[in-house]
Amino acid sequence: MTDKPTSETFNWDEAPVNNGPIAPEDMCKASQAFDQWFACLTVGKQLSNYYRYGEKRGCGKHWSKLKLCMGLKLRSGESRKEILREYREKDEAERNSLPNVLDVWTRRTEPLDGSPASSMSTDSHANAQF
Repeated sequence: MTDKPTSETFNWDEAPVNNGPIAPEDMCKASQAFDQWFACLTVGKQLSNYYRYGEKRGCGKHWSKLKLCMGLKLRSGESRKEILREYREKDEAERNSLPNVLDVWTRRTEPLDGSPASSMSTDSHANAQF
């Protein structure tokens, strides 16, 4: 006879508790971080960056994320969530501090003088067939 637990011998109070699936914001996949780091180092990505920006791309951000994900494997659940939250806040603040399209372009409220849109009146524009 085997020593498999049966419904009579199994103690449900001592069973490990699974609180459901891990939320995506609480995860850090080391394999994904490694893939991103390795892709950054490839010749194609480096040539593309050199062509666009005139300089070699630094992959330190991807390396830091890989180290973070590997280090999180050794942490407890609450500590892991806190470290990940801090990392994401720092990353978001860094991204928001960089220039973006809103810094370059301003939205026009009226059409440019001499453009076809400025020569059309609002009545003729409403009746135009496209």
